Amino acid sequence: MQITIDTGLSGRLLQFVTDPQAIQDLRTYYQDGPSSYTGRWFERIGTPEEQHRNRNRLTSDDIVALSAVSVRLPITVSARLLGTDAAEISALLTDIPADVDLWSASRAHLGPKSAAFQLFTKLRAMAWNGGEHGTAWVTAHKLLARKRPRLIPMYDAQVRGLVDLGKGADWWMSLQSALTPQIRDHLIRAHKAAELDPTISSLRTLDVILWMRARRTTVSARAS
Repeated sequence: MQITIDTGLSGRLLQFVTDPQAIQDLRTYYQDGPSSYTGRWFERIGTPEEQHRNRNRLTSDDIVALSAVSVRLPITVSARLLGTDAAEISALLTDIPADVDLWSASRAHLGPKSAAFQLFTKLRAMAWNGGEHGTAWVTAHKLLARKRPRLIPMYDAQVRGLVDLGKGADWWMSLQSALTPQIRDHLIRAHKAAELDPTISSLRTLDVILWMRARRTTVSARAS
């Protein structure tokens, strides 16, 4: 299976992460308050110790965490995740490293024959069969990002529209190629400047920057 990489993605990401608004967006997204974004709870459902202990199996905490980022699973899908399909999912998770960053990953970690891709395909099919015909791919990305926050990036319609990958380009591989040391350094600086919790990964930091920018773009377009 040939994988296509969007080589122009790095330049677009650099523009997004160097925008001074990115730091304010991170602060706004993660601040507590009545008008705050629910996504700030995504990493906070379950203690770090519990998340580490359960890193190779799905739990009810993971399903609740999905609701923080606007994914509400049908009960039929949740039942399979926690019951009939739990053993197979755990076996695949065991083969996906929890301590490898996307930019350091090998083809074996991300390619079509990898456990990550197999699990993504399975989760997407489960969501589709559960009725999420338009967003099954979003659910699969977000659930994998919850379990492997350093390796698997989130992806949804807002971010997809913003990054505008070339036709047929693979998101995981394109992003891996795009995350240059310069961009990673800017993400670290933004994370520190926004005073984010250490448990929030660089990939999640980037996701919030992209999602918030996409949201502003959409709001501005509607207002014009």
